[in-house]
Amino acid sequence: MNRNTSTIGGLALALVVLVAGLGLGLSGVAAQSDSTTLVDEPVTPTNETESIYLDATGVDDMNGSGPVNVTVAVEGLTENETAGNGTMLGETTISVDAGATKSFDYTLTDSDRDFDELRFTATVETADDADLIASTDWGTLQRTSGGAGGGLGDGDTGTLAVGVALLLGAGYFVTRED
Repeated sequence: MNRNTSTIGGLALALVVLVAGLGLGLSGVAAQSDSTTLVDEPVTPTNETESIYLDATGVDDMNGSGPVNVTVAVEGLTENETAGNGTMLGETTISVDAGATKSFDYTLTDSDRDFDELRFTATVETADDADLIASTDWGTLQRTSGGAGGGLGDGDTGTLAVGVALLLGAGYFVTRED
């Protein structure tokens, strides 16, 4: 076996796996075509859930059409309720400019945590407006207690760190000389 071919092949394989892994780990979803809905997701509130957030980013060039108004809402649902039939907990409109990121943060109250589900939505008026939103990123912020810090098991960054360490280790074994 030609040692140079083996090394190049191993490095190429490691690079492909790394790029694929990074691609899967990226967050943020672009607006869906022909839809006015940017986000429509359930959130199960816990005692640790502090808030729900949305970051919306406008496209770099809105061709004079911007800013885009994004309506963000949080609806509380009990076990027998469906989306649209629950209790509106909060609703606001954020204005997103070209190339800018605007944020919304809804802080949960104790009574919000009594709902079985919170429905989190972000909408625009027209599908053309949705095309002017480059990306949306949303999620929850969780309350954490003190304790030992560090380690590699810290959510997405922990997964990425473990993945990089495994790839480096695999690359070492593939490219090392006997």
